[in-house]
Amino acid sequence: MPTLEARVTRLEERMDEQERLRASQDNDLSDIGEKLRVQHSLIQAMADTQSEHTALLNKHSAILDRHSAILDRHTALHREHSTALAQLTLDVHILKDGVEQIVGMLDTLIERGGDR
Repeated sequence: MPTLEARVTRLEERMDEQERLRASQDNDLSDIGEKLRVQHSLIQAMADTQSEHTALLNKHSAILDRHSAILDRHTALHREHSTALAQLTLDVHILKDGVEQIVGMLDTLIERGGDR
């Protein structure tokens, strides 16, 4: 059986080892805590960035909606103008045919007048 002194020495050694393990555990917990704080900061920064991006997306979406509405109005105007231009072109052709008929009739009258 070990002596009292040997038992106390062994107990002191075990206490020293336990103290080193607790100090190591404290360091590990401190490192984990710091890593969690950093991760929390990163997650918060990502959330802030995502909120900013969402706000920009909403703003750009509204601008795109306005531009789409303007484009729709311009497209409708273009169709109206194309229709009006087609009608004017048709009217000019009809007018041209009428003028050519009048010119032809005048030529005929002039030729008949020349026979008199």
